[in-house]
Amino acid sequence: MKRQGDLLSALSKRAKELKASKDARPKKIERLRAFVADPKNGLCTMAPLPLPLNATYEVIGINPDKVSVFKSSLSPILLYFNCSDGSEFPVIFKDGDDMRQDQLVIQLFTLMDRLLRKENLDLKLSPYAVLATGPSQGMAQYVQSMTIAAIVNQHETLLNYLRAHNPDEGSVGTAGIKKVVLDTFVRSCGMGTTFLVFF
Repeated sequence: MKRQGDLLSALSKRAKELKASKDARPKKIERLRAFVADPKNGLCTMAPLPLPLNATYEVIGINPDKVSVFKSSLSPILLYFNCSDGSEFPVIFKDGDDMRQDQLVIQLFTLMDRLLRKENLDLKLSPYAVLATGPSQGMAQYVQSMTIAAIVNQHETLLNYLRAHNPDEGSVGTAGIKKVVLDTFVRSCGMGTTFLVFF
């Protein structure tokens, strides 16, 4: 617990400094990477430690080449924790934002998802982890995403994107997309099967 507290204190101090800095974003990223890479700070490599955000992951350091600072007035920082099993766990650390409400809302969604699954109703929710580490700071699991505009720009249509990432060559009536993926997408739009006609 003490080592987790020390880790959070170090991140909090750096986040406060970056938020207060008048430097441009590229300079902030450069300073953050130098800080994480410096062996004196004990962040690049560390003895195995349960990640405060999700204790099922044991972290052994932070990848200094992937850390970044978001373009925002609070300058939240993006950290990629190296796990002992060889995987990475991306985390956003924020200072100056009360994340207690975020944590409560995610806990409610997680509880609702469990209750609905017990009744055989799977809404395909994937709640991400949030942990308020103080009244004005906290961490959240970073989930890689794309905007619809970026998807259309890259794949021309949403149908092409779904087909590229969830192909089902032998399908009939699902436009070459796995049925479960298409069904989930259609339900998420609040539309019936008539939607398929317009695809």
